[in-house]
Amino acid sequence: MKYLLIASLFLFIACGSSQKPLAPSAESRALDQLLATKNFSISADWAYPNATASMAAIANTGLLGVGNTANAVNLIGNPNFLNVKGDSISAFLPYYGERQMGAGYGSDNGIEFNGIPETYSLTKDDQKQRYTMEFTISGKTTEVFNVTINFFPNTTAQINIFSSQRRGIRYQGNVAALENEK
Repeated sequence: MKYLLIASLFLFIACGSSQKPLAPSAESRALDQLLATKNFSISADWAYPNATASMAAIANTGLLGVGNTANAVNLIGNPNFLNVKGDSISAFLPYYGERQMGAGYGSDNGIEFNGIPETYSLTKDDQKQRYTMEFTISGKTTEVFNVTINFFPNTTAQINIFSSQRRGIRYQGNVAALENEK
């Protein structure tokens, strides 16, 4: 029994120490090309707000709809986007969660921004064959958004948004090339 345990441990350590990057798959190369164009859109299928007591109370009333919970809201059929066109990034995403600061009259309830980010980075993790985009951008009012997007080779993306006025939220969706406007 002792030898079996030592052999298993040795095998586990030997297999886990291989840190060679994976050879790029066709999906990974397609993602490389899509992100290099800086002309793509993400359409979210799910929103994942922070599960708080307030969100649980709203979910318990049935206001979020059938199949939705305090920490997972289906967005299929709900118009939303995050577009990257060159250096400009725009978004229109529904927001579910708690606002920590009041908004002015006539302000939007969703997450909206359009412009050139104040900070921007795009890095690739060759080991995991995914990209991470991080940027900071101002909204229509005094709100500032810190956004992190993880892109995966199967053309899906996770968007994490942290705001100066709201609790954080995560979106899961699909990435596609934008149609050229004529």
